[in-house]
Amino acid sequence: MRTPKNSSMLRHRLKSPPDAMCDRGNGVPCPWKGDSMKDRLRKAAEEKKKLSAMRKAFATVRTRQRDNTGRIPDLEDRKSRLREVREFSVGNQALLEDAIQNLKANGIDVRLAQTKEEALSIVLEEIGSEKLVVKSKSNATKEIDLTKKLGALGIEAVETDIGDRVIQIADEKPSHPTGPASHLSKERIAEVLSAHFGYTIPPDPLVLTQIIRDEVAAKIEAANIGITGANAIAADEGAVLILHNEGNVTEVMMRPQKHIILAGTDKIYPDLEEALNMARLQTFYATGSVITSFINIISGPSKTADIEKRLVKGVHGPKSVCLILLDNGRGEIAASDFRELLYCIGCGECLLQCPAYYVYGNKFSSDHHLGGRGILYSSLAEGSKTEAPKELYSCVTCGRCRKNCPVEIDTPKLVTRLRHQYPTLIPESHLEDYWRFAESHLKLAFGAARLEVLALLSAALRIEGK
Repeated sequence: MRTPKNSSMLRHRLKSPPDAMCDRGNGVPCPWKGDSMKDRLRKAAEEKKKLSAMRKAFATVRTRQRDNTGRIPDLEDRKSRLREVREFSVGNQALLEDAIQNLKANGIDVRLAQTKEEALSIVLEEIGSEKLVVKSKSNATKEIDLTKKLGALGIEAVETDIGDRVIQIADEKPSHPTGPASHLSKERIAEVLSAHFGYTIPPDPLVLTQIIRDEVAAKIEAANIGITGANAIAADEGAVLILHNEGNVTEVMMRPQKHIILAGTDKIYPDLEEALNMARLQTFYATGSVITSFINIISGPSKTADIEKRLVKGVHGPKSVCLILLDNGRGEIAASDFRELLYCIGCGECLLQCPAYYVYGNKFSSDHHLGGRGILYSSLAEGSKTEAPKELYSCVTCGRCRKNCPVEIDTPKLVTRLRHQYPTLIPESHLEDYWRFAESHLKLAFGAARLEVLALLSAALRIEGK
């Protein structure tokens, strides 16, 4: 795009926006307050780049899903079966107790944490005096902000998933549960890694991956403790199921001293067969592939009785395995009208289809909980009972998330239900749903238009974002 002839004059004006542009008492805040207009344009350019990268990555997954749908001919039957299993499993205290009993019988140390603080305390106890741990992708560890909290206590916690390591180095919020760095282009990642390592790295995905992999491999080799999440826990077998594509989980879980697993209490399934059905669907809806590269099934530390039939544990890999089951509001939600939220399998398909997420990106979230479903969970488990989070009113309740969800979680209905629990802001309370519908759509349209205009103006003035 050509630079306007008067661009130098515009740049001069951007340094000090006139007072006439500010709030004139009409209730509309000055658009330039806080940052200079030039800073706002730079941020808009940066945000547009991130959204463009995220949209491109999401489109790739949707295309792969369309190409591979025919390779799972019983897809609809599998979805119906999964929904029934989730309805049976979520909040099923007897099933949870059976799972704990069988896990312990297999040699896994099981510990329950009611709160995030309690979970962190247990992790610290299990880590002991170690100052380095390596971990794999885990939404449960993000939920308790484990990596940063360990770092604040002098314990280095290194993410070993490529995307999560990039996010960790960049100090960014993830944009998808299985593709955390989807919003970062290869150019931006190259900038982040160049600053981190102290030399120029080209924006070549192969080079970037190799550099991260080499760094991570050295950290894994030096660590005695590995921390992972869990995709499912099979009650009958007393086993933990973990899916991954990169192979890093296998390395992390084989650290010689201890393997710590952190998972929500909603990850319980009746048996391994049902857990594997979930794994098939989670893989397809998260990545578009019909199967993941690796599935690890853990039912205890390694053991042998090859010498005189005497049982010896920890032959290869960790001497012990500890599973921390995190409640953090799940029990209360499971007993409420919002229990459907816990049917979620963490595939992120709702984000791929969400028009609000398309415009706002990972700003449409609450802490590490992404999208409408994440905002709902965060509000119910950790939020204020008297003040609604502003993100709750960004959902346009279009229903695309429910339509495409493999377990058909009706997020729009739950969003509306939660909105009704907070005081209305309009006199005619019976019209609130209509008001919120109009408000969220107008906000979405304005937000999209505003970003496009600012991004175009930044391009015209050659103001670059990161």
